[in-house]
Amino acid sequence: MAMLHPIFIRLKAIYRSIWHTFVRSDSNYELDRQVSKMRKQPAYKQVDIPPPTMFPIKGHPQTDEVCAQLDDYFYKNWPWKDEATGQKFLRSETNKWTCLALPNARDDRIYDSVRVVTLLFLLDDVAEDLSISEGQALYKRLVPLALGKALPNRADPYEWMTYDTFKSMRAMDAELTEVVWQGALLCIMAQVDEARTKCPDMGSLLKHRAKEAGIAFVAAVLRFAQVLHITPAEVASIEIFHTLYALLGVTVNDVLSFDKELRNYNLNPNTEGAHMLNMTLALANDTGLPYSASKRVLWVLIREWEEQWKESMIQRKKEGVSKDLEDYLEGMEWVLGGNEWWSWRSERYQQTKLV
Repeated sequence: MAMLHPIFIRLKAIYRSIWHTFVRSDSNYELDRQVSKMRKQPAYKQVDIPPPTMFPIKGHPQTDEVCAQLDDYFYKNWPWKDEATGQKFLRSETNKWTCLALPNARDDRIYDSVRVVTLLFLLDDVAEDLSISEGQALYKRLVPLALGKALPNRADPYEWMTYDTFKSMRAMDAELTEVVWQGALLCIMAQVDEARTKCPDMGSLLKHRAKEAGIAFVAAVLRFAQVLHITPAEVASIEIFHTLYALLGVTVNDVLSFDKELRNYNLNPNTEGAHMLNMTLALANDTGLPYSASKRVLWVLIREWEEQWKESMIQRKKEGVSKDLEDYLEGMEWVLGGNEWWSWRSERYQQTKLV
């Protein structure tokens, strides 16, 4: 074999030096290894059903009994638009939502806890069919009744059902009923606030939706249902949990209620109360993604927020918590788990019921 000329040998050595220095460094070897490994992974696949929530799910022991009583109560007394709407309410199992959200409620408080939440659900539906000014007028009538400062017109179901519900709760626990009322007031005022049509970005949208969707209201009902007394200092110490609770509650609601809201909006596009204020729509508008893709992105956010919740809970328990505060934090987990389970299955949001 012919020998290489010394100049070629020298050039080959220089080339190898350059290759190892600039191209085939250890970091690049590792990068190539990782890229090769990634290429062996399955390609990205769109999945509309997310992995299950980490939050626990169970029903209150009196679920069947309480739901039967309150299904009958609301079906017979609420002024439904028509018989079909009343029947849909029964099929939607609206009263079951609270039994799933508050499985550890005291037996003597579960009835009123379910009743007040369903009342707010139904008033929200009424507000969707009203203009902002009409909704404001309705709630202006109801506020003094809820406070017990006026007597209801017994011919008006909105009035007497609001009055009776809060009167019963106040007789049981005036202090915690006031906490519930403050949460309810925040919720109903947000539903008829003109600001709901003026949320230009995701941040302002989330803040308004947290009020409108009743996040603080349900947290207050949790405290009433389980008789949890939490100091202002304790409330301030768990701000991260209230933030995550709002993010999770609102976003799950918006993803799973989006199709229903879109149908309602298309039927009544000029009704102010039906104006769409939904994270799915906002993300789609901001990114150009179709609605289905927007939902998938939001599910990733939801599951990441759940992981943040888990990590924050581990840290908070290391710092020490009172019994009531621990029950409250764990109670919010039950609310979030129950909300998602019910929202996947209820005819309130789903046209096809998930078993």
